[in-house]
Amino acid sequence: MSNPLTKIDAARRQLATAINLLFNGGDPVSIYSLATNAWEIIDTLCERKNIDSASAQTREHLPEGKLLKRDYINSPYRNFFKHADRDPEAVLIDFSETSADSVLFLAVEDYIRLLKKSPVEFQVFQLWYLAIHIEKIDPDTSEEVSESINLAFPSIRELPRCGRLAAGREILNEARHDQELLKDSRTEPVI
Repeated sequence: MSNPLTKIDAARRQLATAINLLFNGGDPVSIYSLATNAWEIIDTLCERKNIDSASAQTREHLPEGKLLKRDYINSPYRNFFKHADRDPEAVLIDFSETSADSVLFLAVEDYIRLLKKSPVEFQVFQLWYLAIHIEKIDPDTSEEVSESINLAFPSIRELPRCGRLAAGREILNEARHDQELLKDSRTEPVI
């Protein structure tokens, strides 16, 4: 007998898998595909529940006529990975291993805002991303967040991509064994 699976269960599993693949040197196409699938579910649920999501805030700052899903999530990469009916001989030139990072962050941030809890994979990725993109931290963010970033990833911006990913992998492995974190009501299992 199979267990029931909700939309948020599917999103959580895809997003956790994408983060694990990222930190372990997995395929960027798979990471991007999983991240965008999860993001789409989470974004829809946030909209339906009127959550002040990071995606909603991002939409407010897009150029006139641009749509987050159409112009930044689906195009050009996600549609390229899913469809061959429009241009079966197309070649993607500008896709890189960092292309999924921002989508992963939006999905993680929105998930946390939606549910007020998350798996350790999401918590570590959120800190990892903000440590690298320090300019994205809201100045009103608590000192606790800044301290957590500095404690977990003190000099990450000085590292090459492979070093940054190794740091994320190391902190994630530590977090998976942190009993205090695992017992926290804001931490949930992936499955």
